[in-house]
Amino acid sequence: MRKLALALLAASTALILAGCTASANPEFAPTNAAPAQLPEWVVGVAAEEYSDLTLVSEGIDEVGENLIYSGHDSEDNVCIVVAVPPTGGGDGDDWLLSAGCGPAAIFAENGAMVSYRGGGRSGGAHLLPPGFDKPLEAGWSRVSPQLAIRD
Repeated sequence: MRKLALALLAASTALILAGCTASANPEFAPTNAAPAQLPEWVVGVAAEEYSDLTLVSEGIDEVGENLIYSGHDSEDNVCIVVAVPPTGGGDGDDWLLSAGCGPAAIFAENGAMVSYRGGGRSGGAHLLPPGFDKPLEAGWSRVSPQLAIRD
């Protein structure tokens, strides 16, 4: 019993001294990324819900025409935002916008994840925190250091 108590004390002390290793303000966007805006075809309230947007899918062929952003919502949660363009590349109203948001502390451990489905299109995106090394669930593919997608 005494060995168990000592082991628990040692583990607790290590966590306290390490500061639980999660940063209070984790970096949620690649350091070389420029600020971005949602495309013109995203209209209405959805276009105003997110701030500090950074396009994290730029130059990643695997995402196709979809645009994937990191950003914040009005409650300062870290968000991943997926904008799926109108079909046929036109100006139709069948675009999709889907977001997943969470507190910075949760993002620092697991990232932010979103799924979308509509108009015969579906998928998912997972914004990963820096240094994320946990295995991805089946069906997910890491396409950059901070982004994984699911078709």
